Amino acid sequence: MEGFWCFVFVAGTIGALVWQFIETRGAVATTTVVTRYAPEDVARLVQGAFGGARGVLWTTAGGPGDINMRRRGVRGGITMSIDIKPRPGGGSEVDMWASETVIYLVVLVNFAGVVNRRKRAIARLLDSSASPAVR
Repeated sequence: MEGFWCFVFVAGTIGALVWQFIETRGAVATTTVVTRYAPEDVARLVQGAFGGARGVLWTTAGGPGDINMRRRGVRGGITMSIDIKPRPGGGSEVDMWASETVIYLVVLVNFAGVVNRRKRAIARLLDSSASPAVR
């Protein structure tokens, strides 16, 4: 019976590490959303996605994007960057990615799941009919 619990523990640990690795890959990948909103409306909506109760957990930061938000956390947290580009026919193209990370165990990123959830929430906010594309 002890061997069974040892197996469960090892399998659970490996499963958790694999899940975190997948979350990390999604956070650092660029998610692109095309929306019908003008760039200034997109900026307002994106800023709103980090407001309210979430405003306590996120703070503005420097970074490569038009909007850069850092998750408050141990050793600096993770920075999410958002670029907003106007499209020639109207609307905007929005790129979102984790631009600054704190890496653990060589492959795991602190708060990767939080960035993935913000990406999905912003994509839904910008256009419920738009499906985010990861490049």
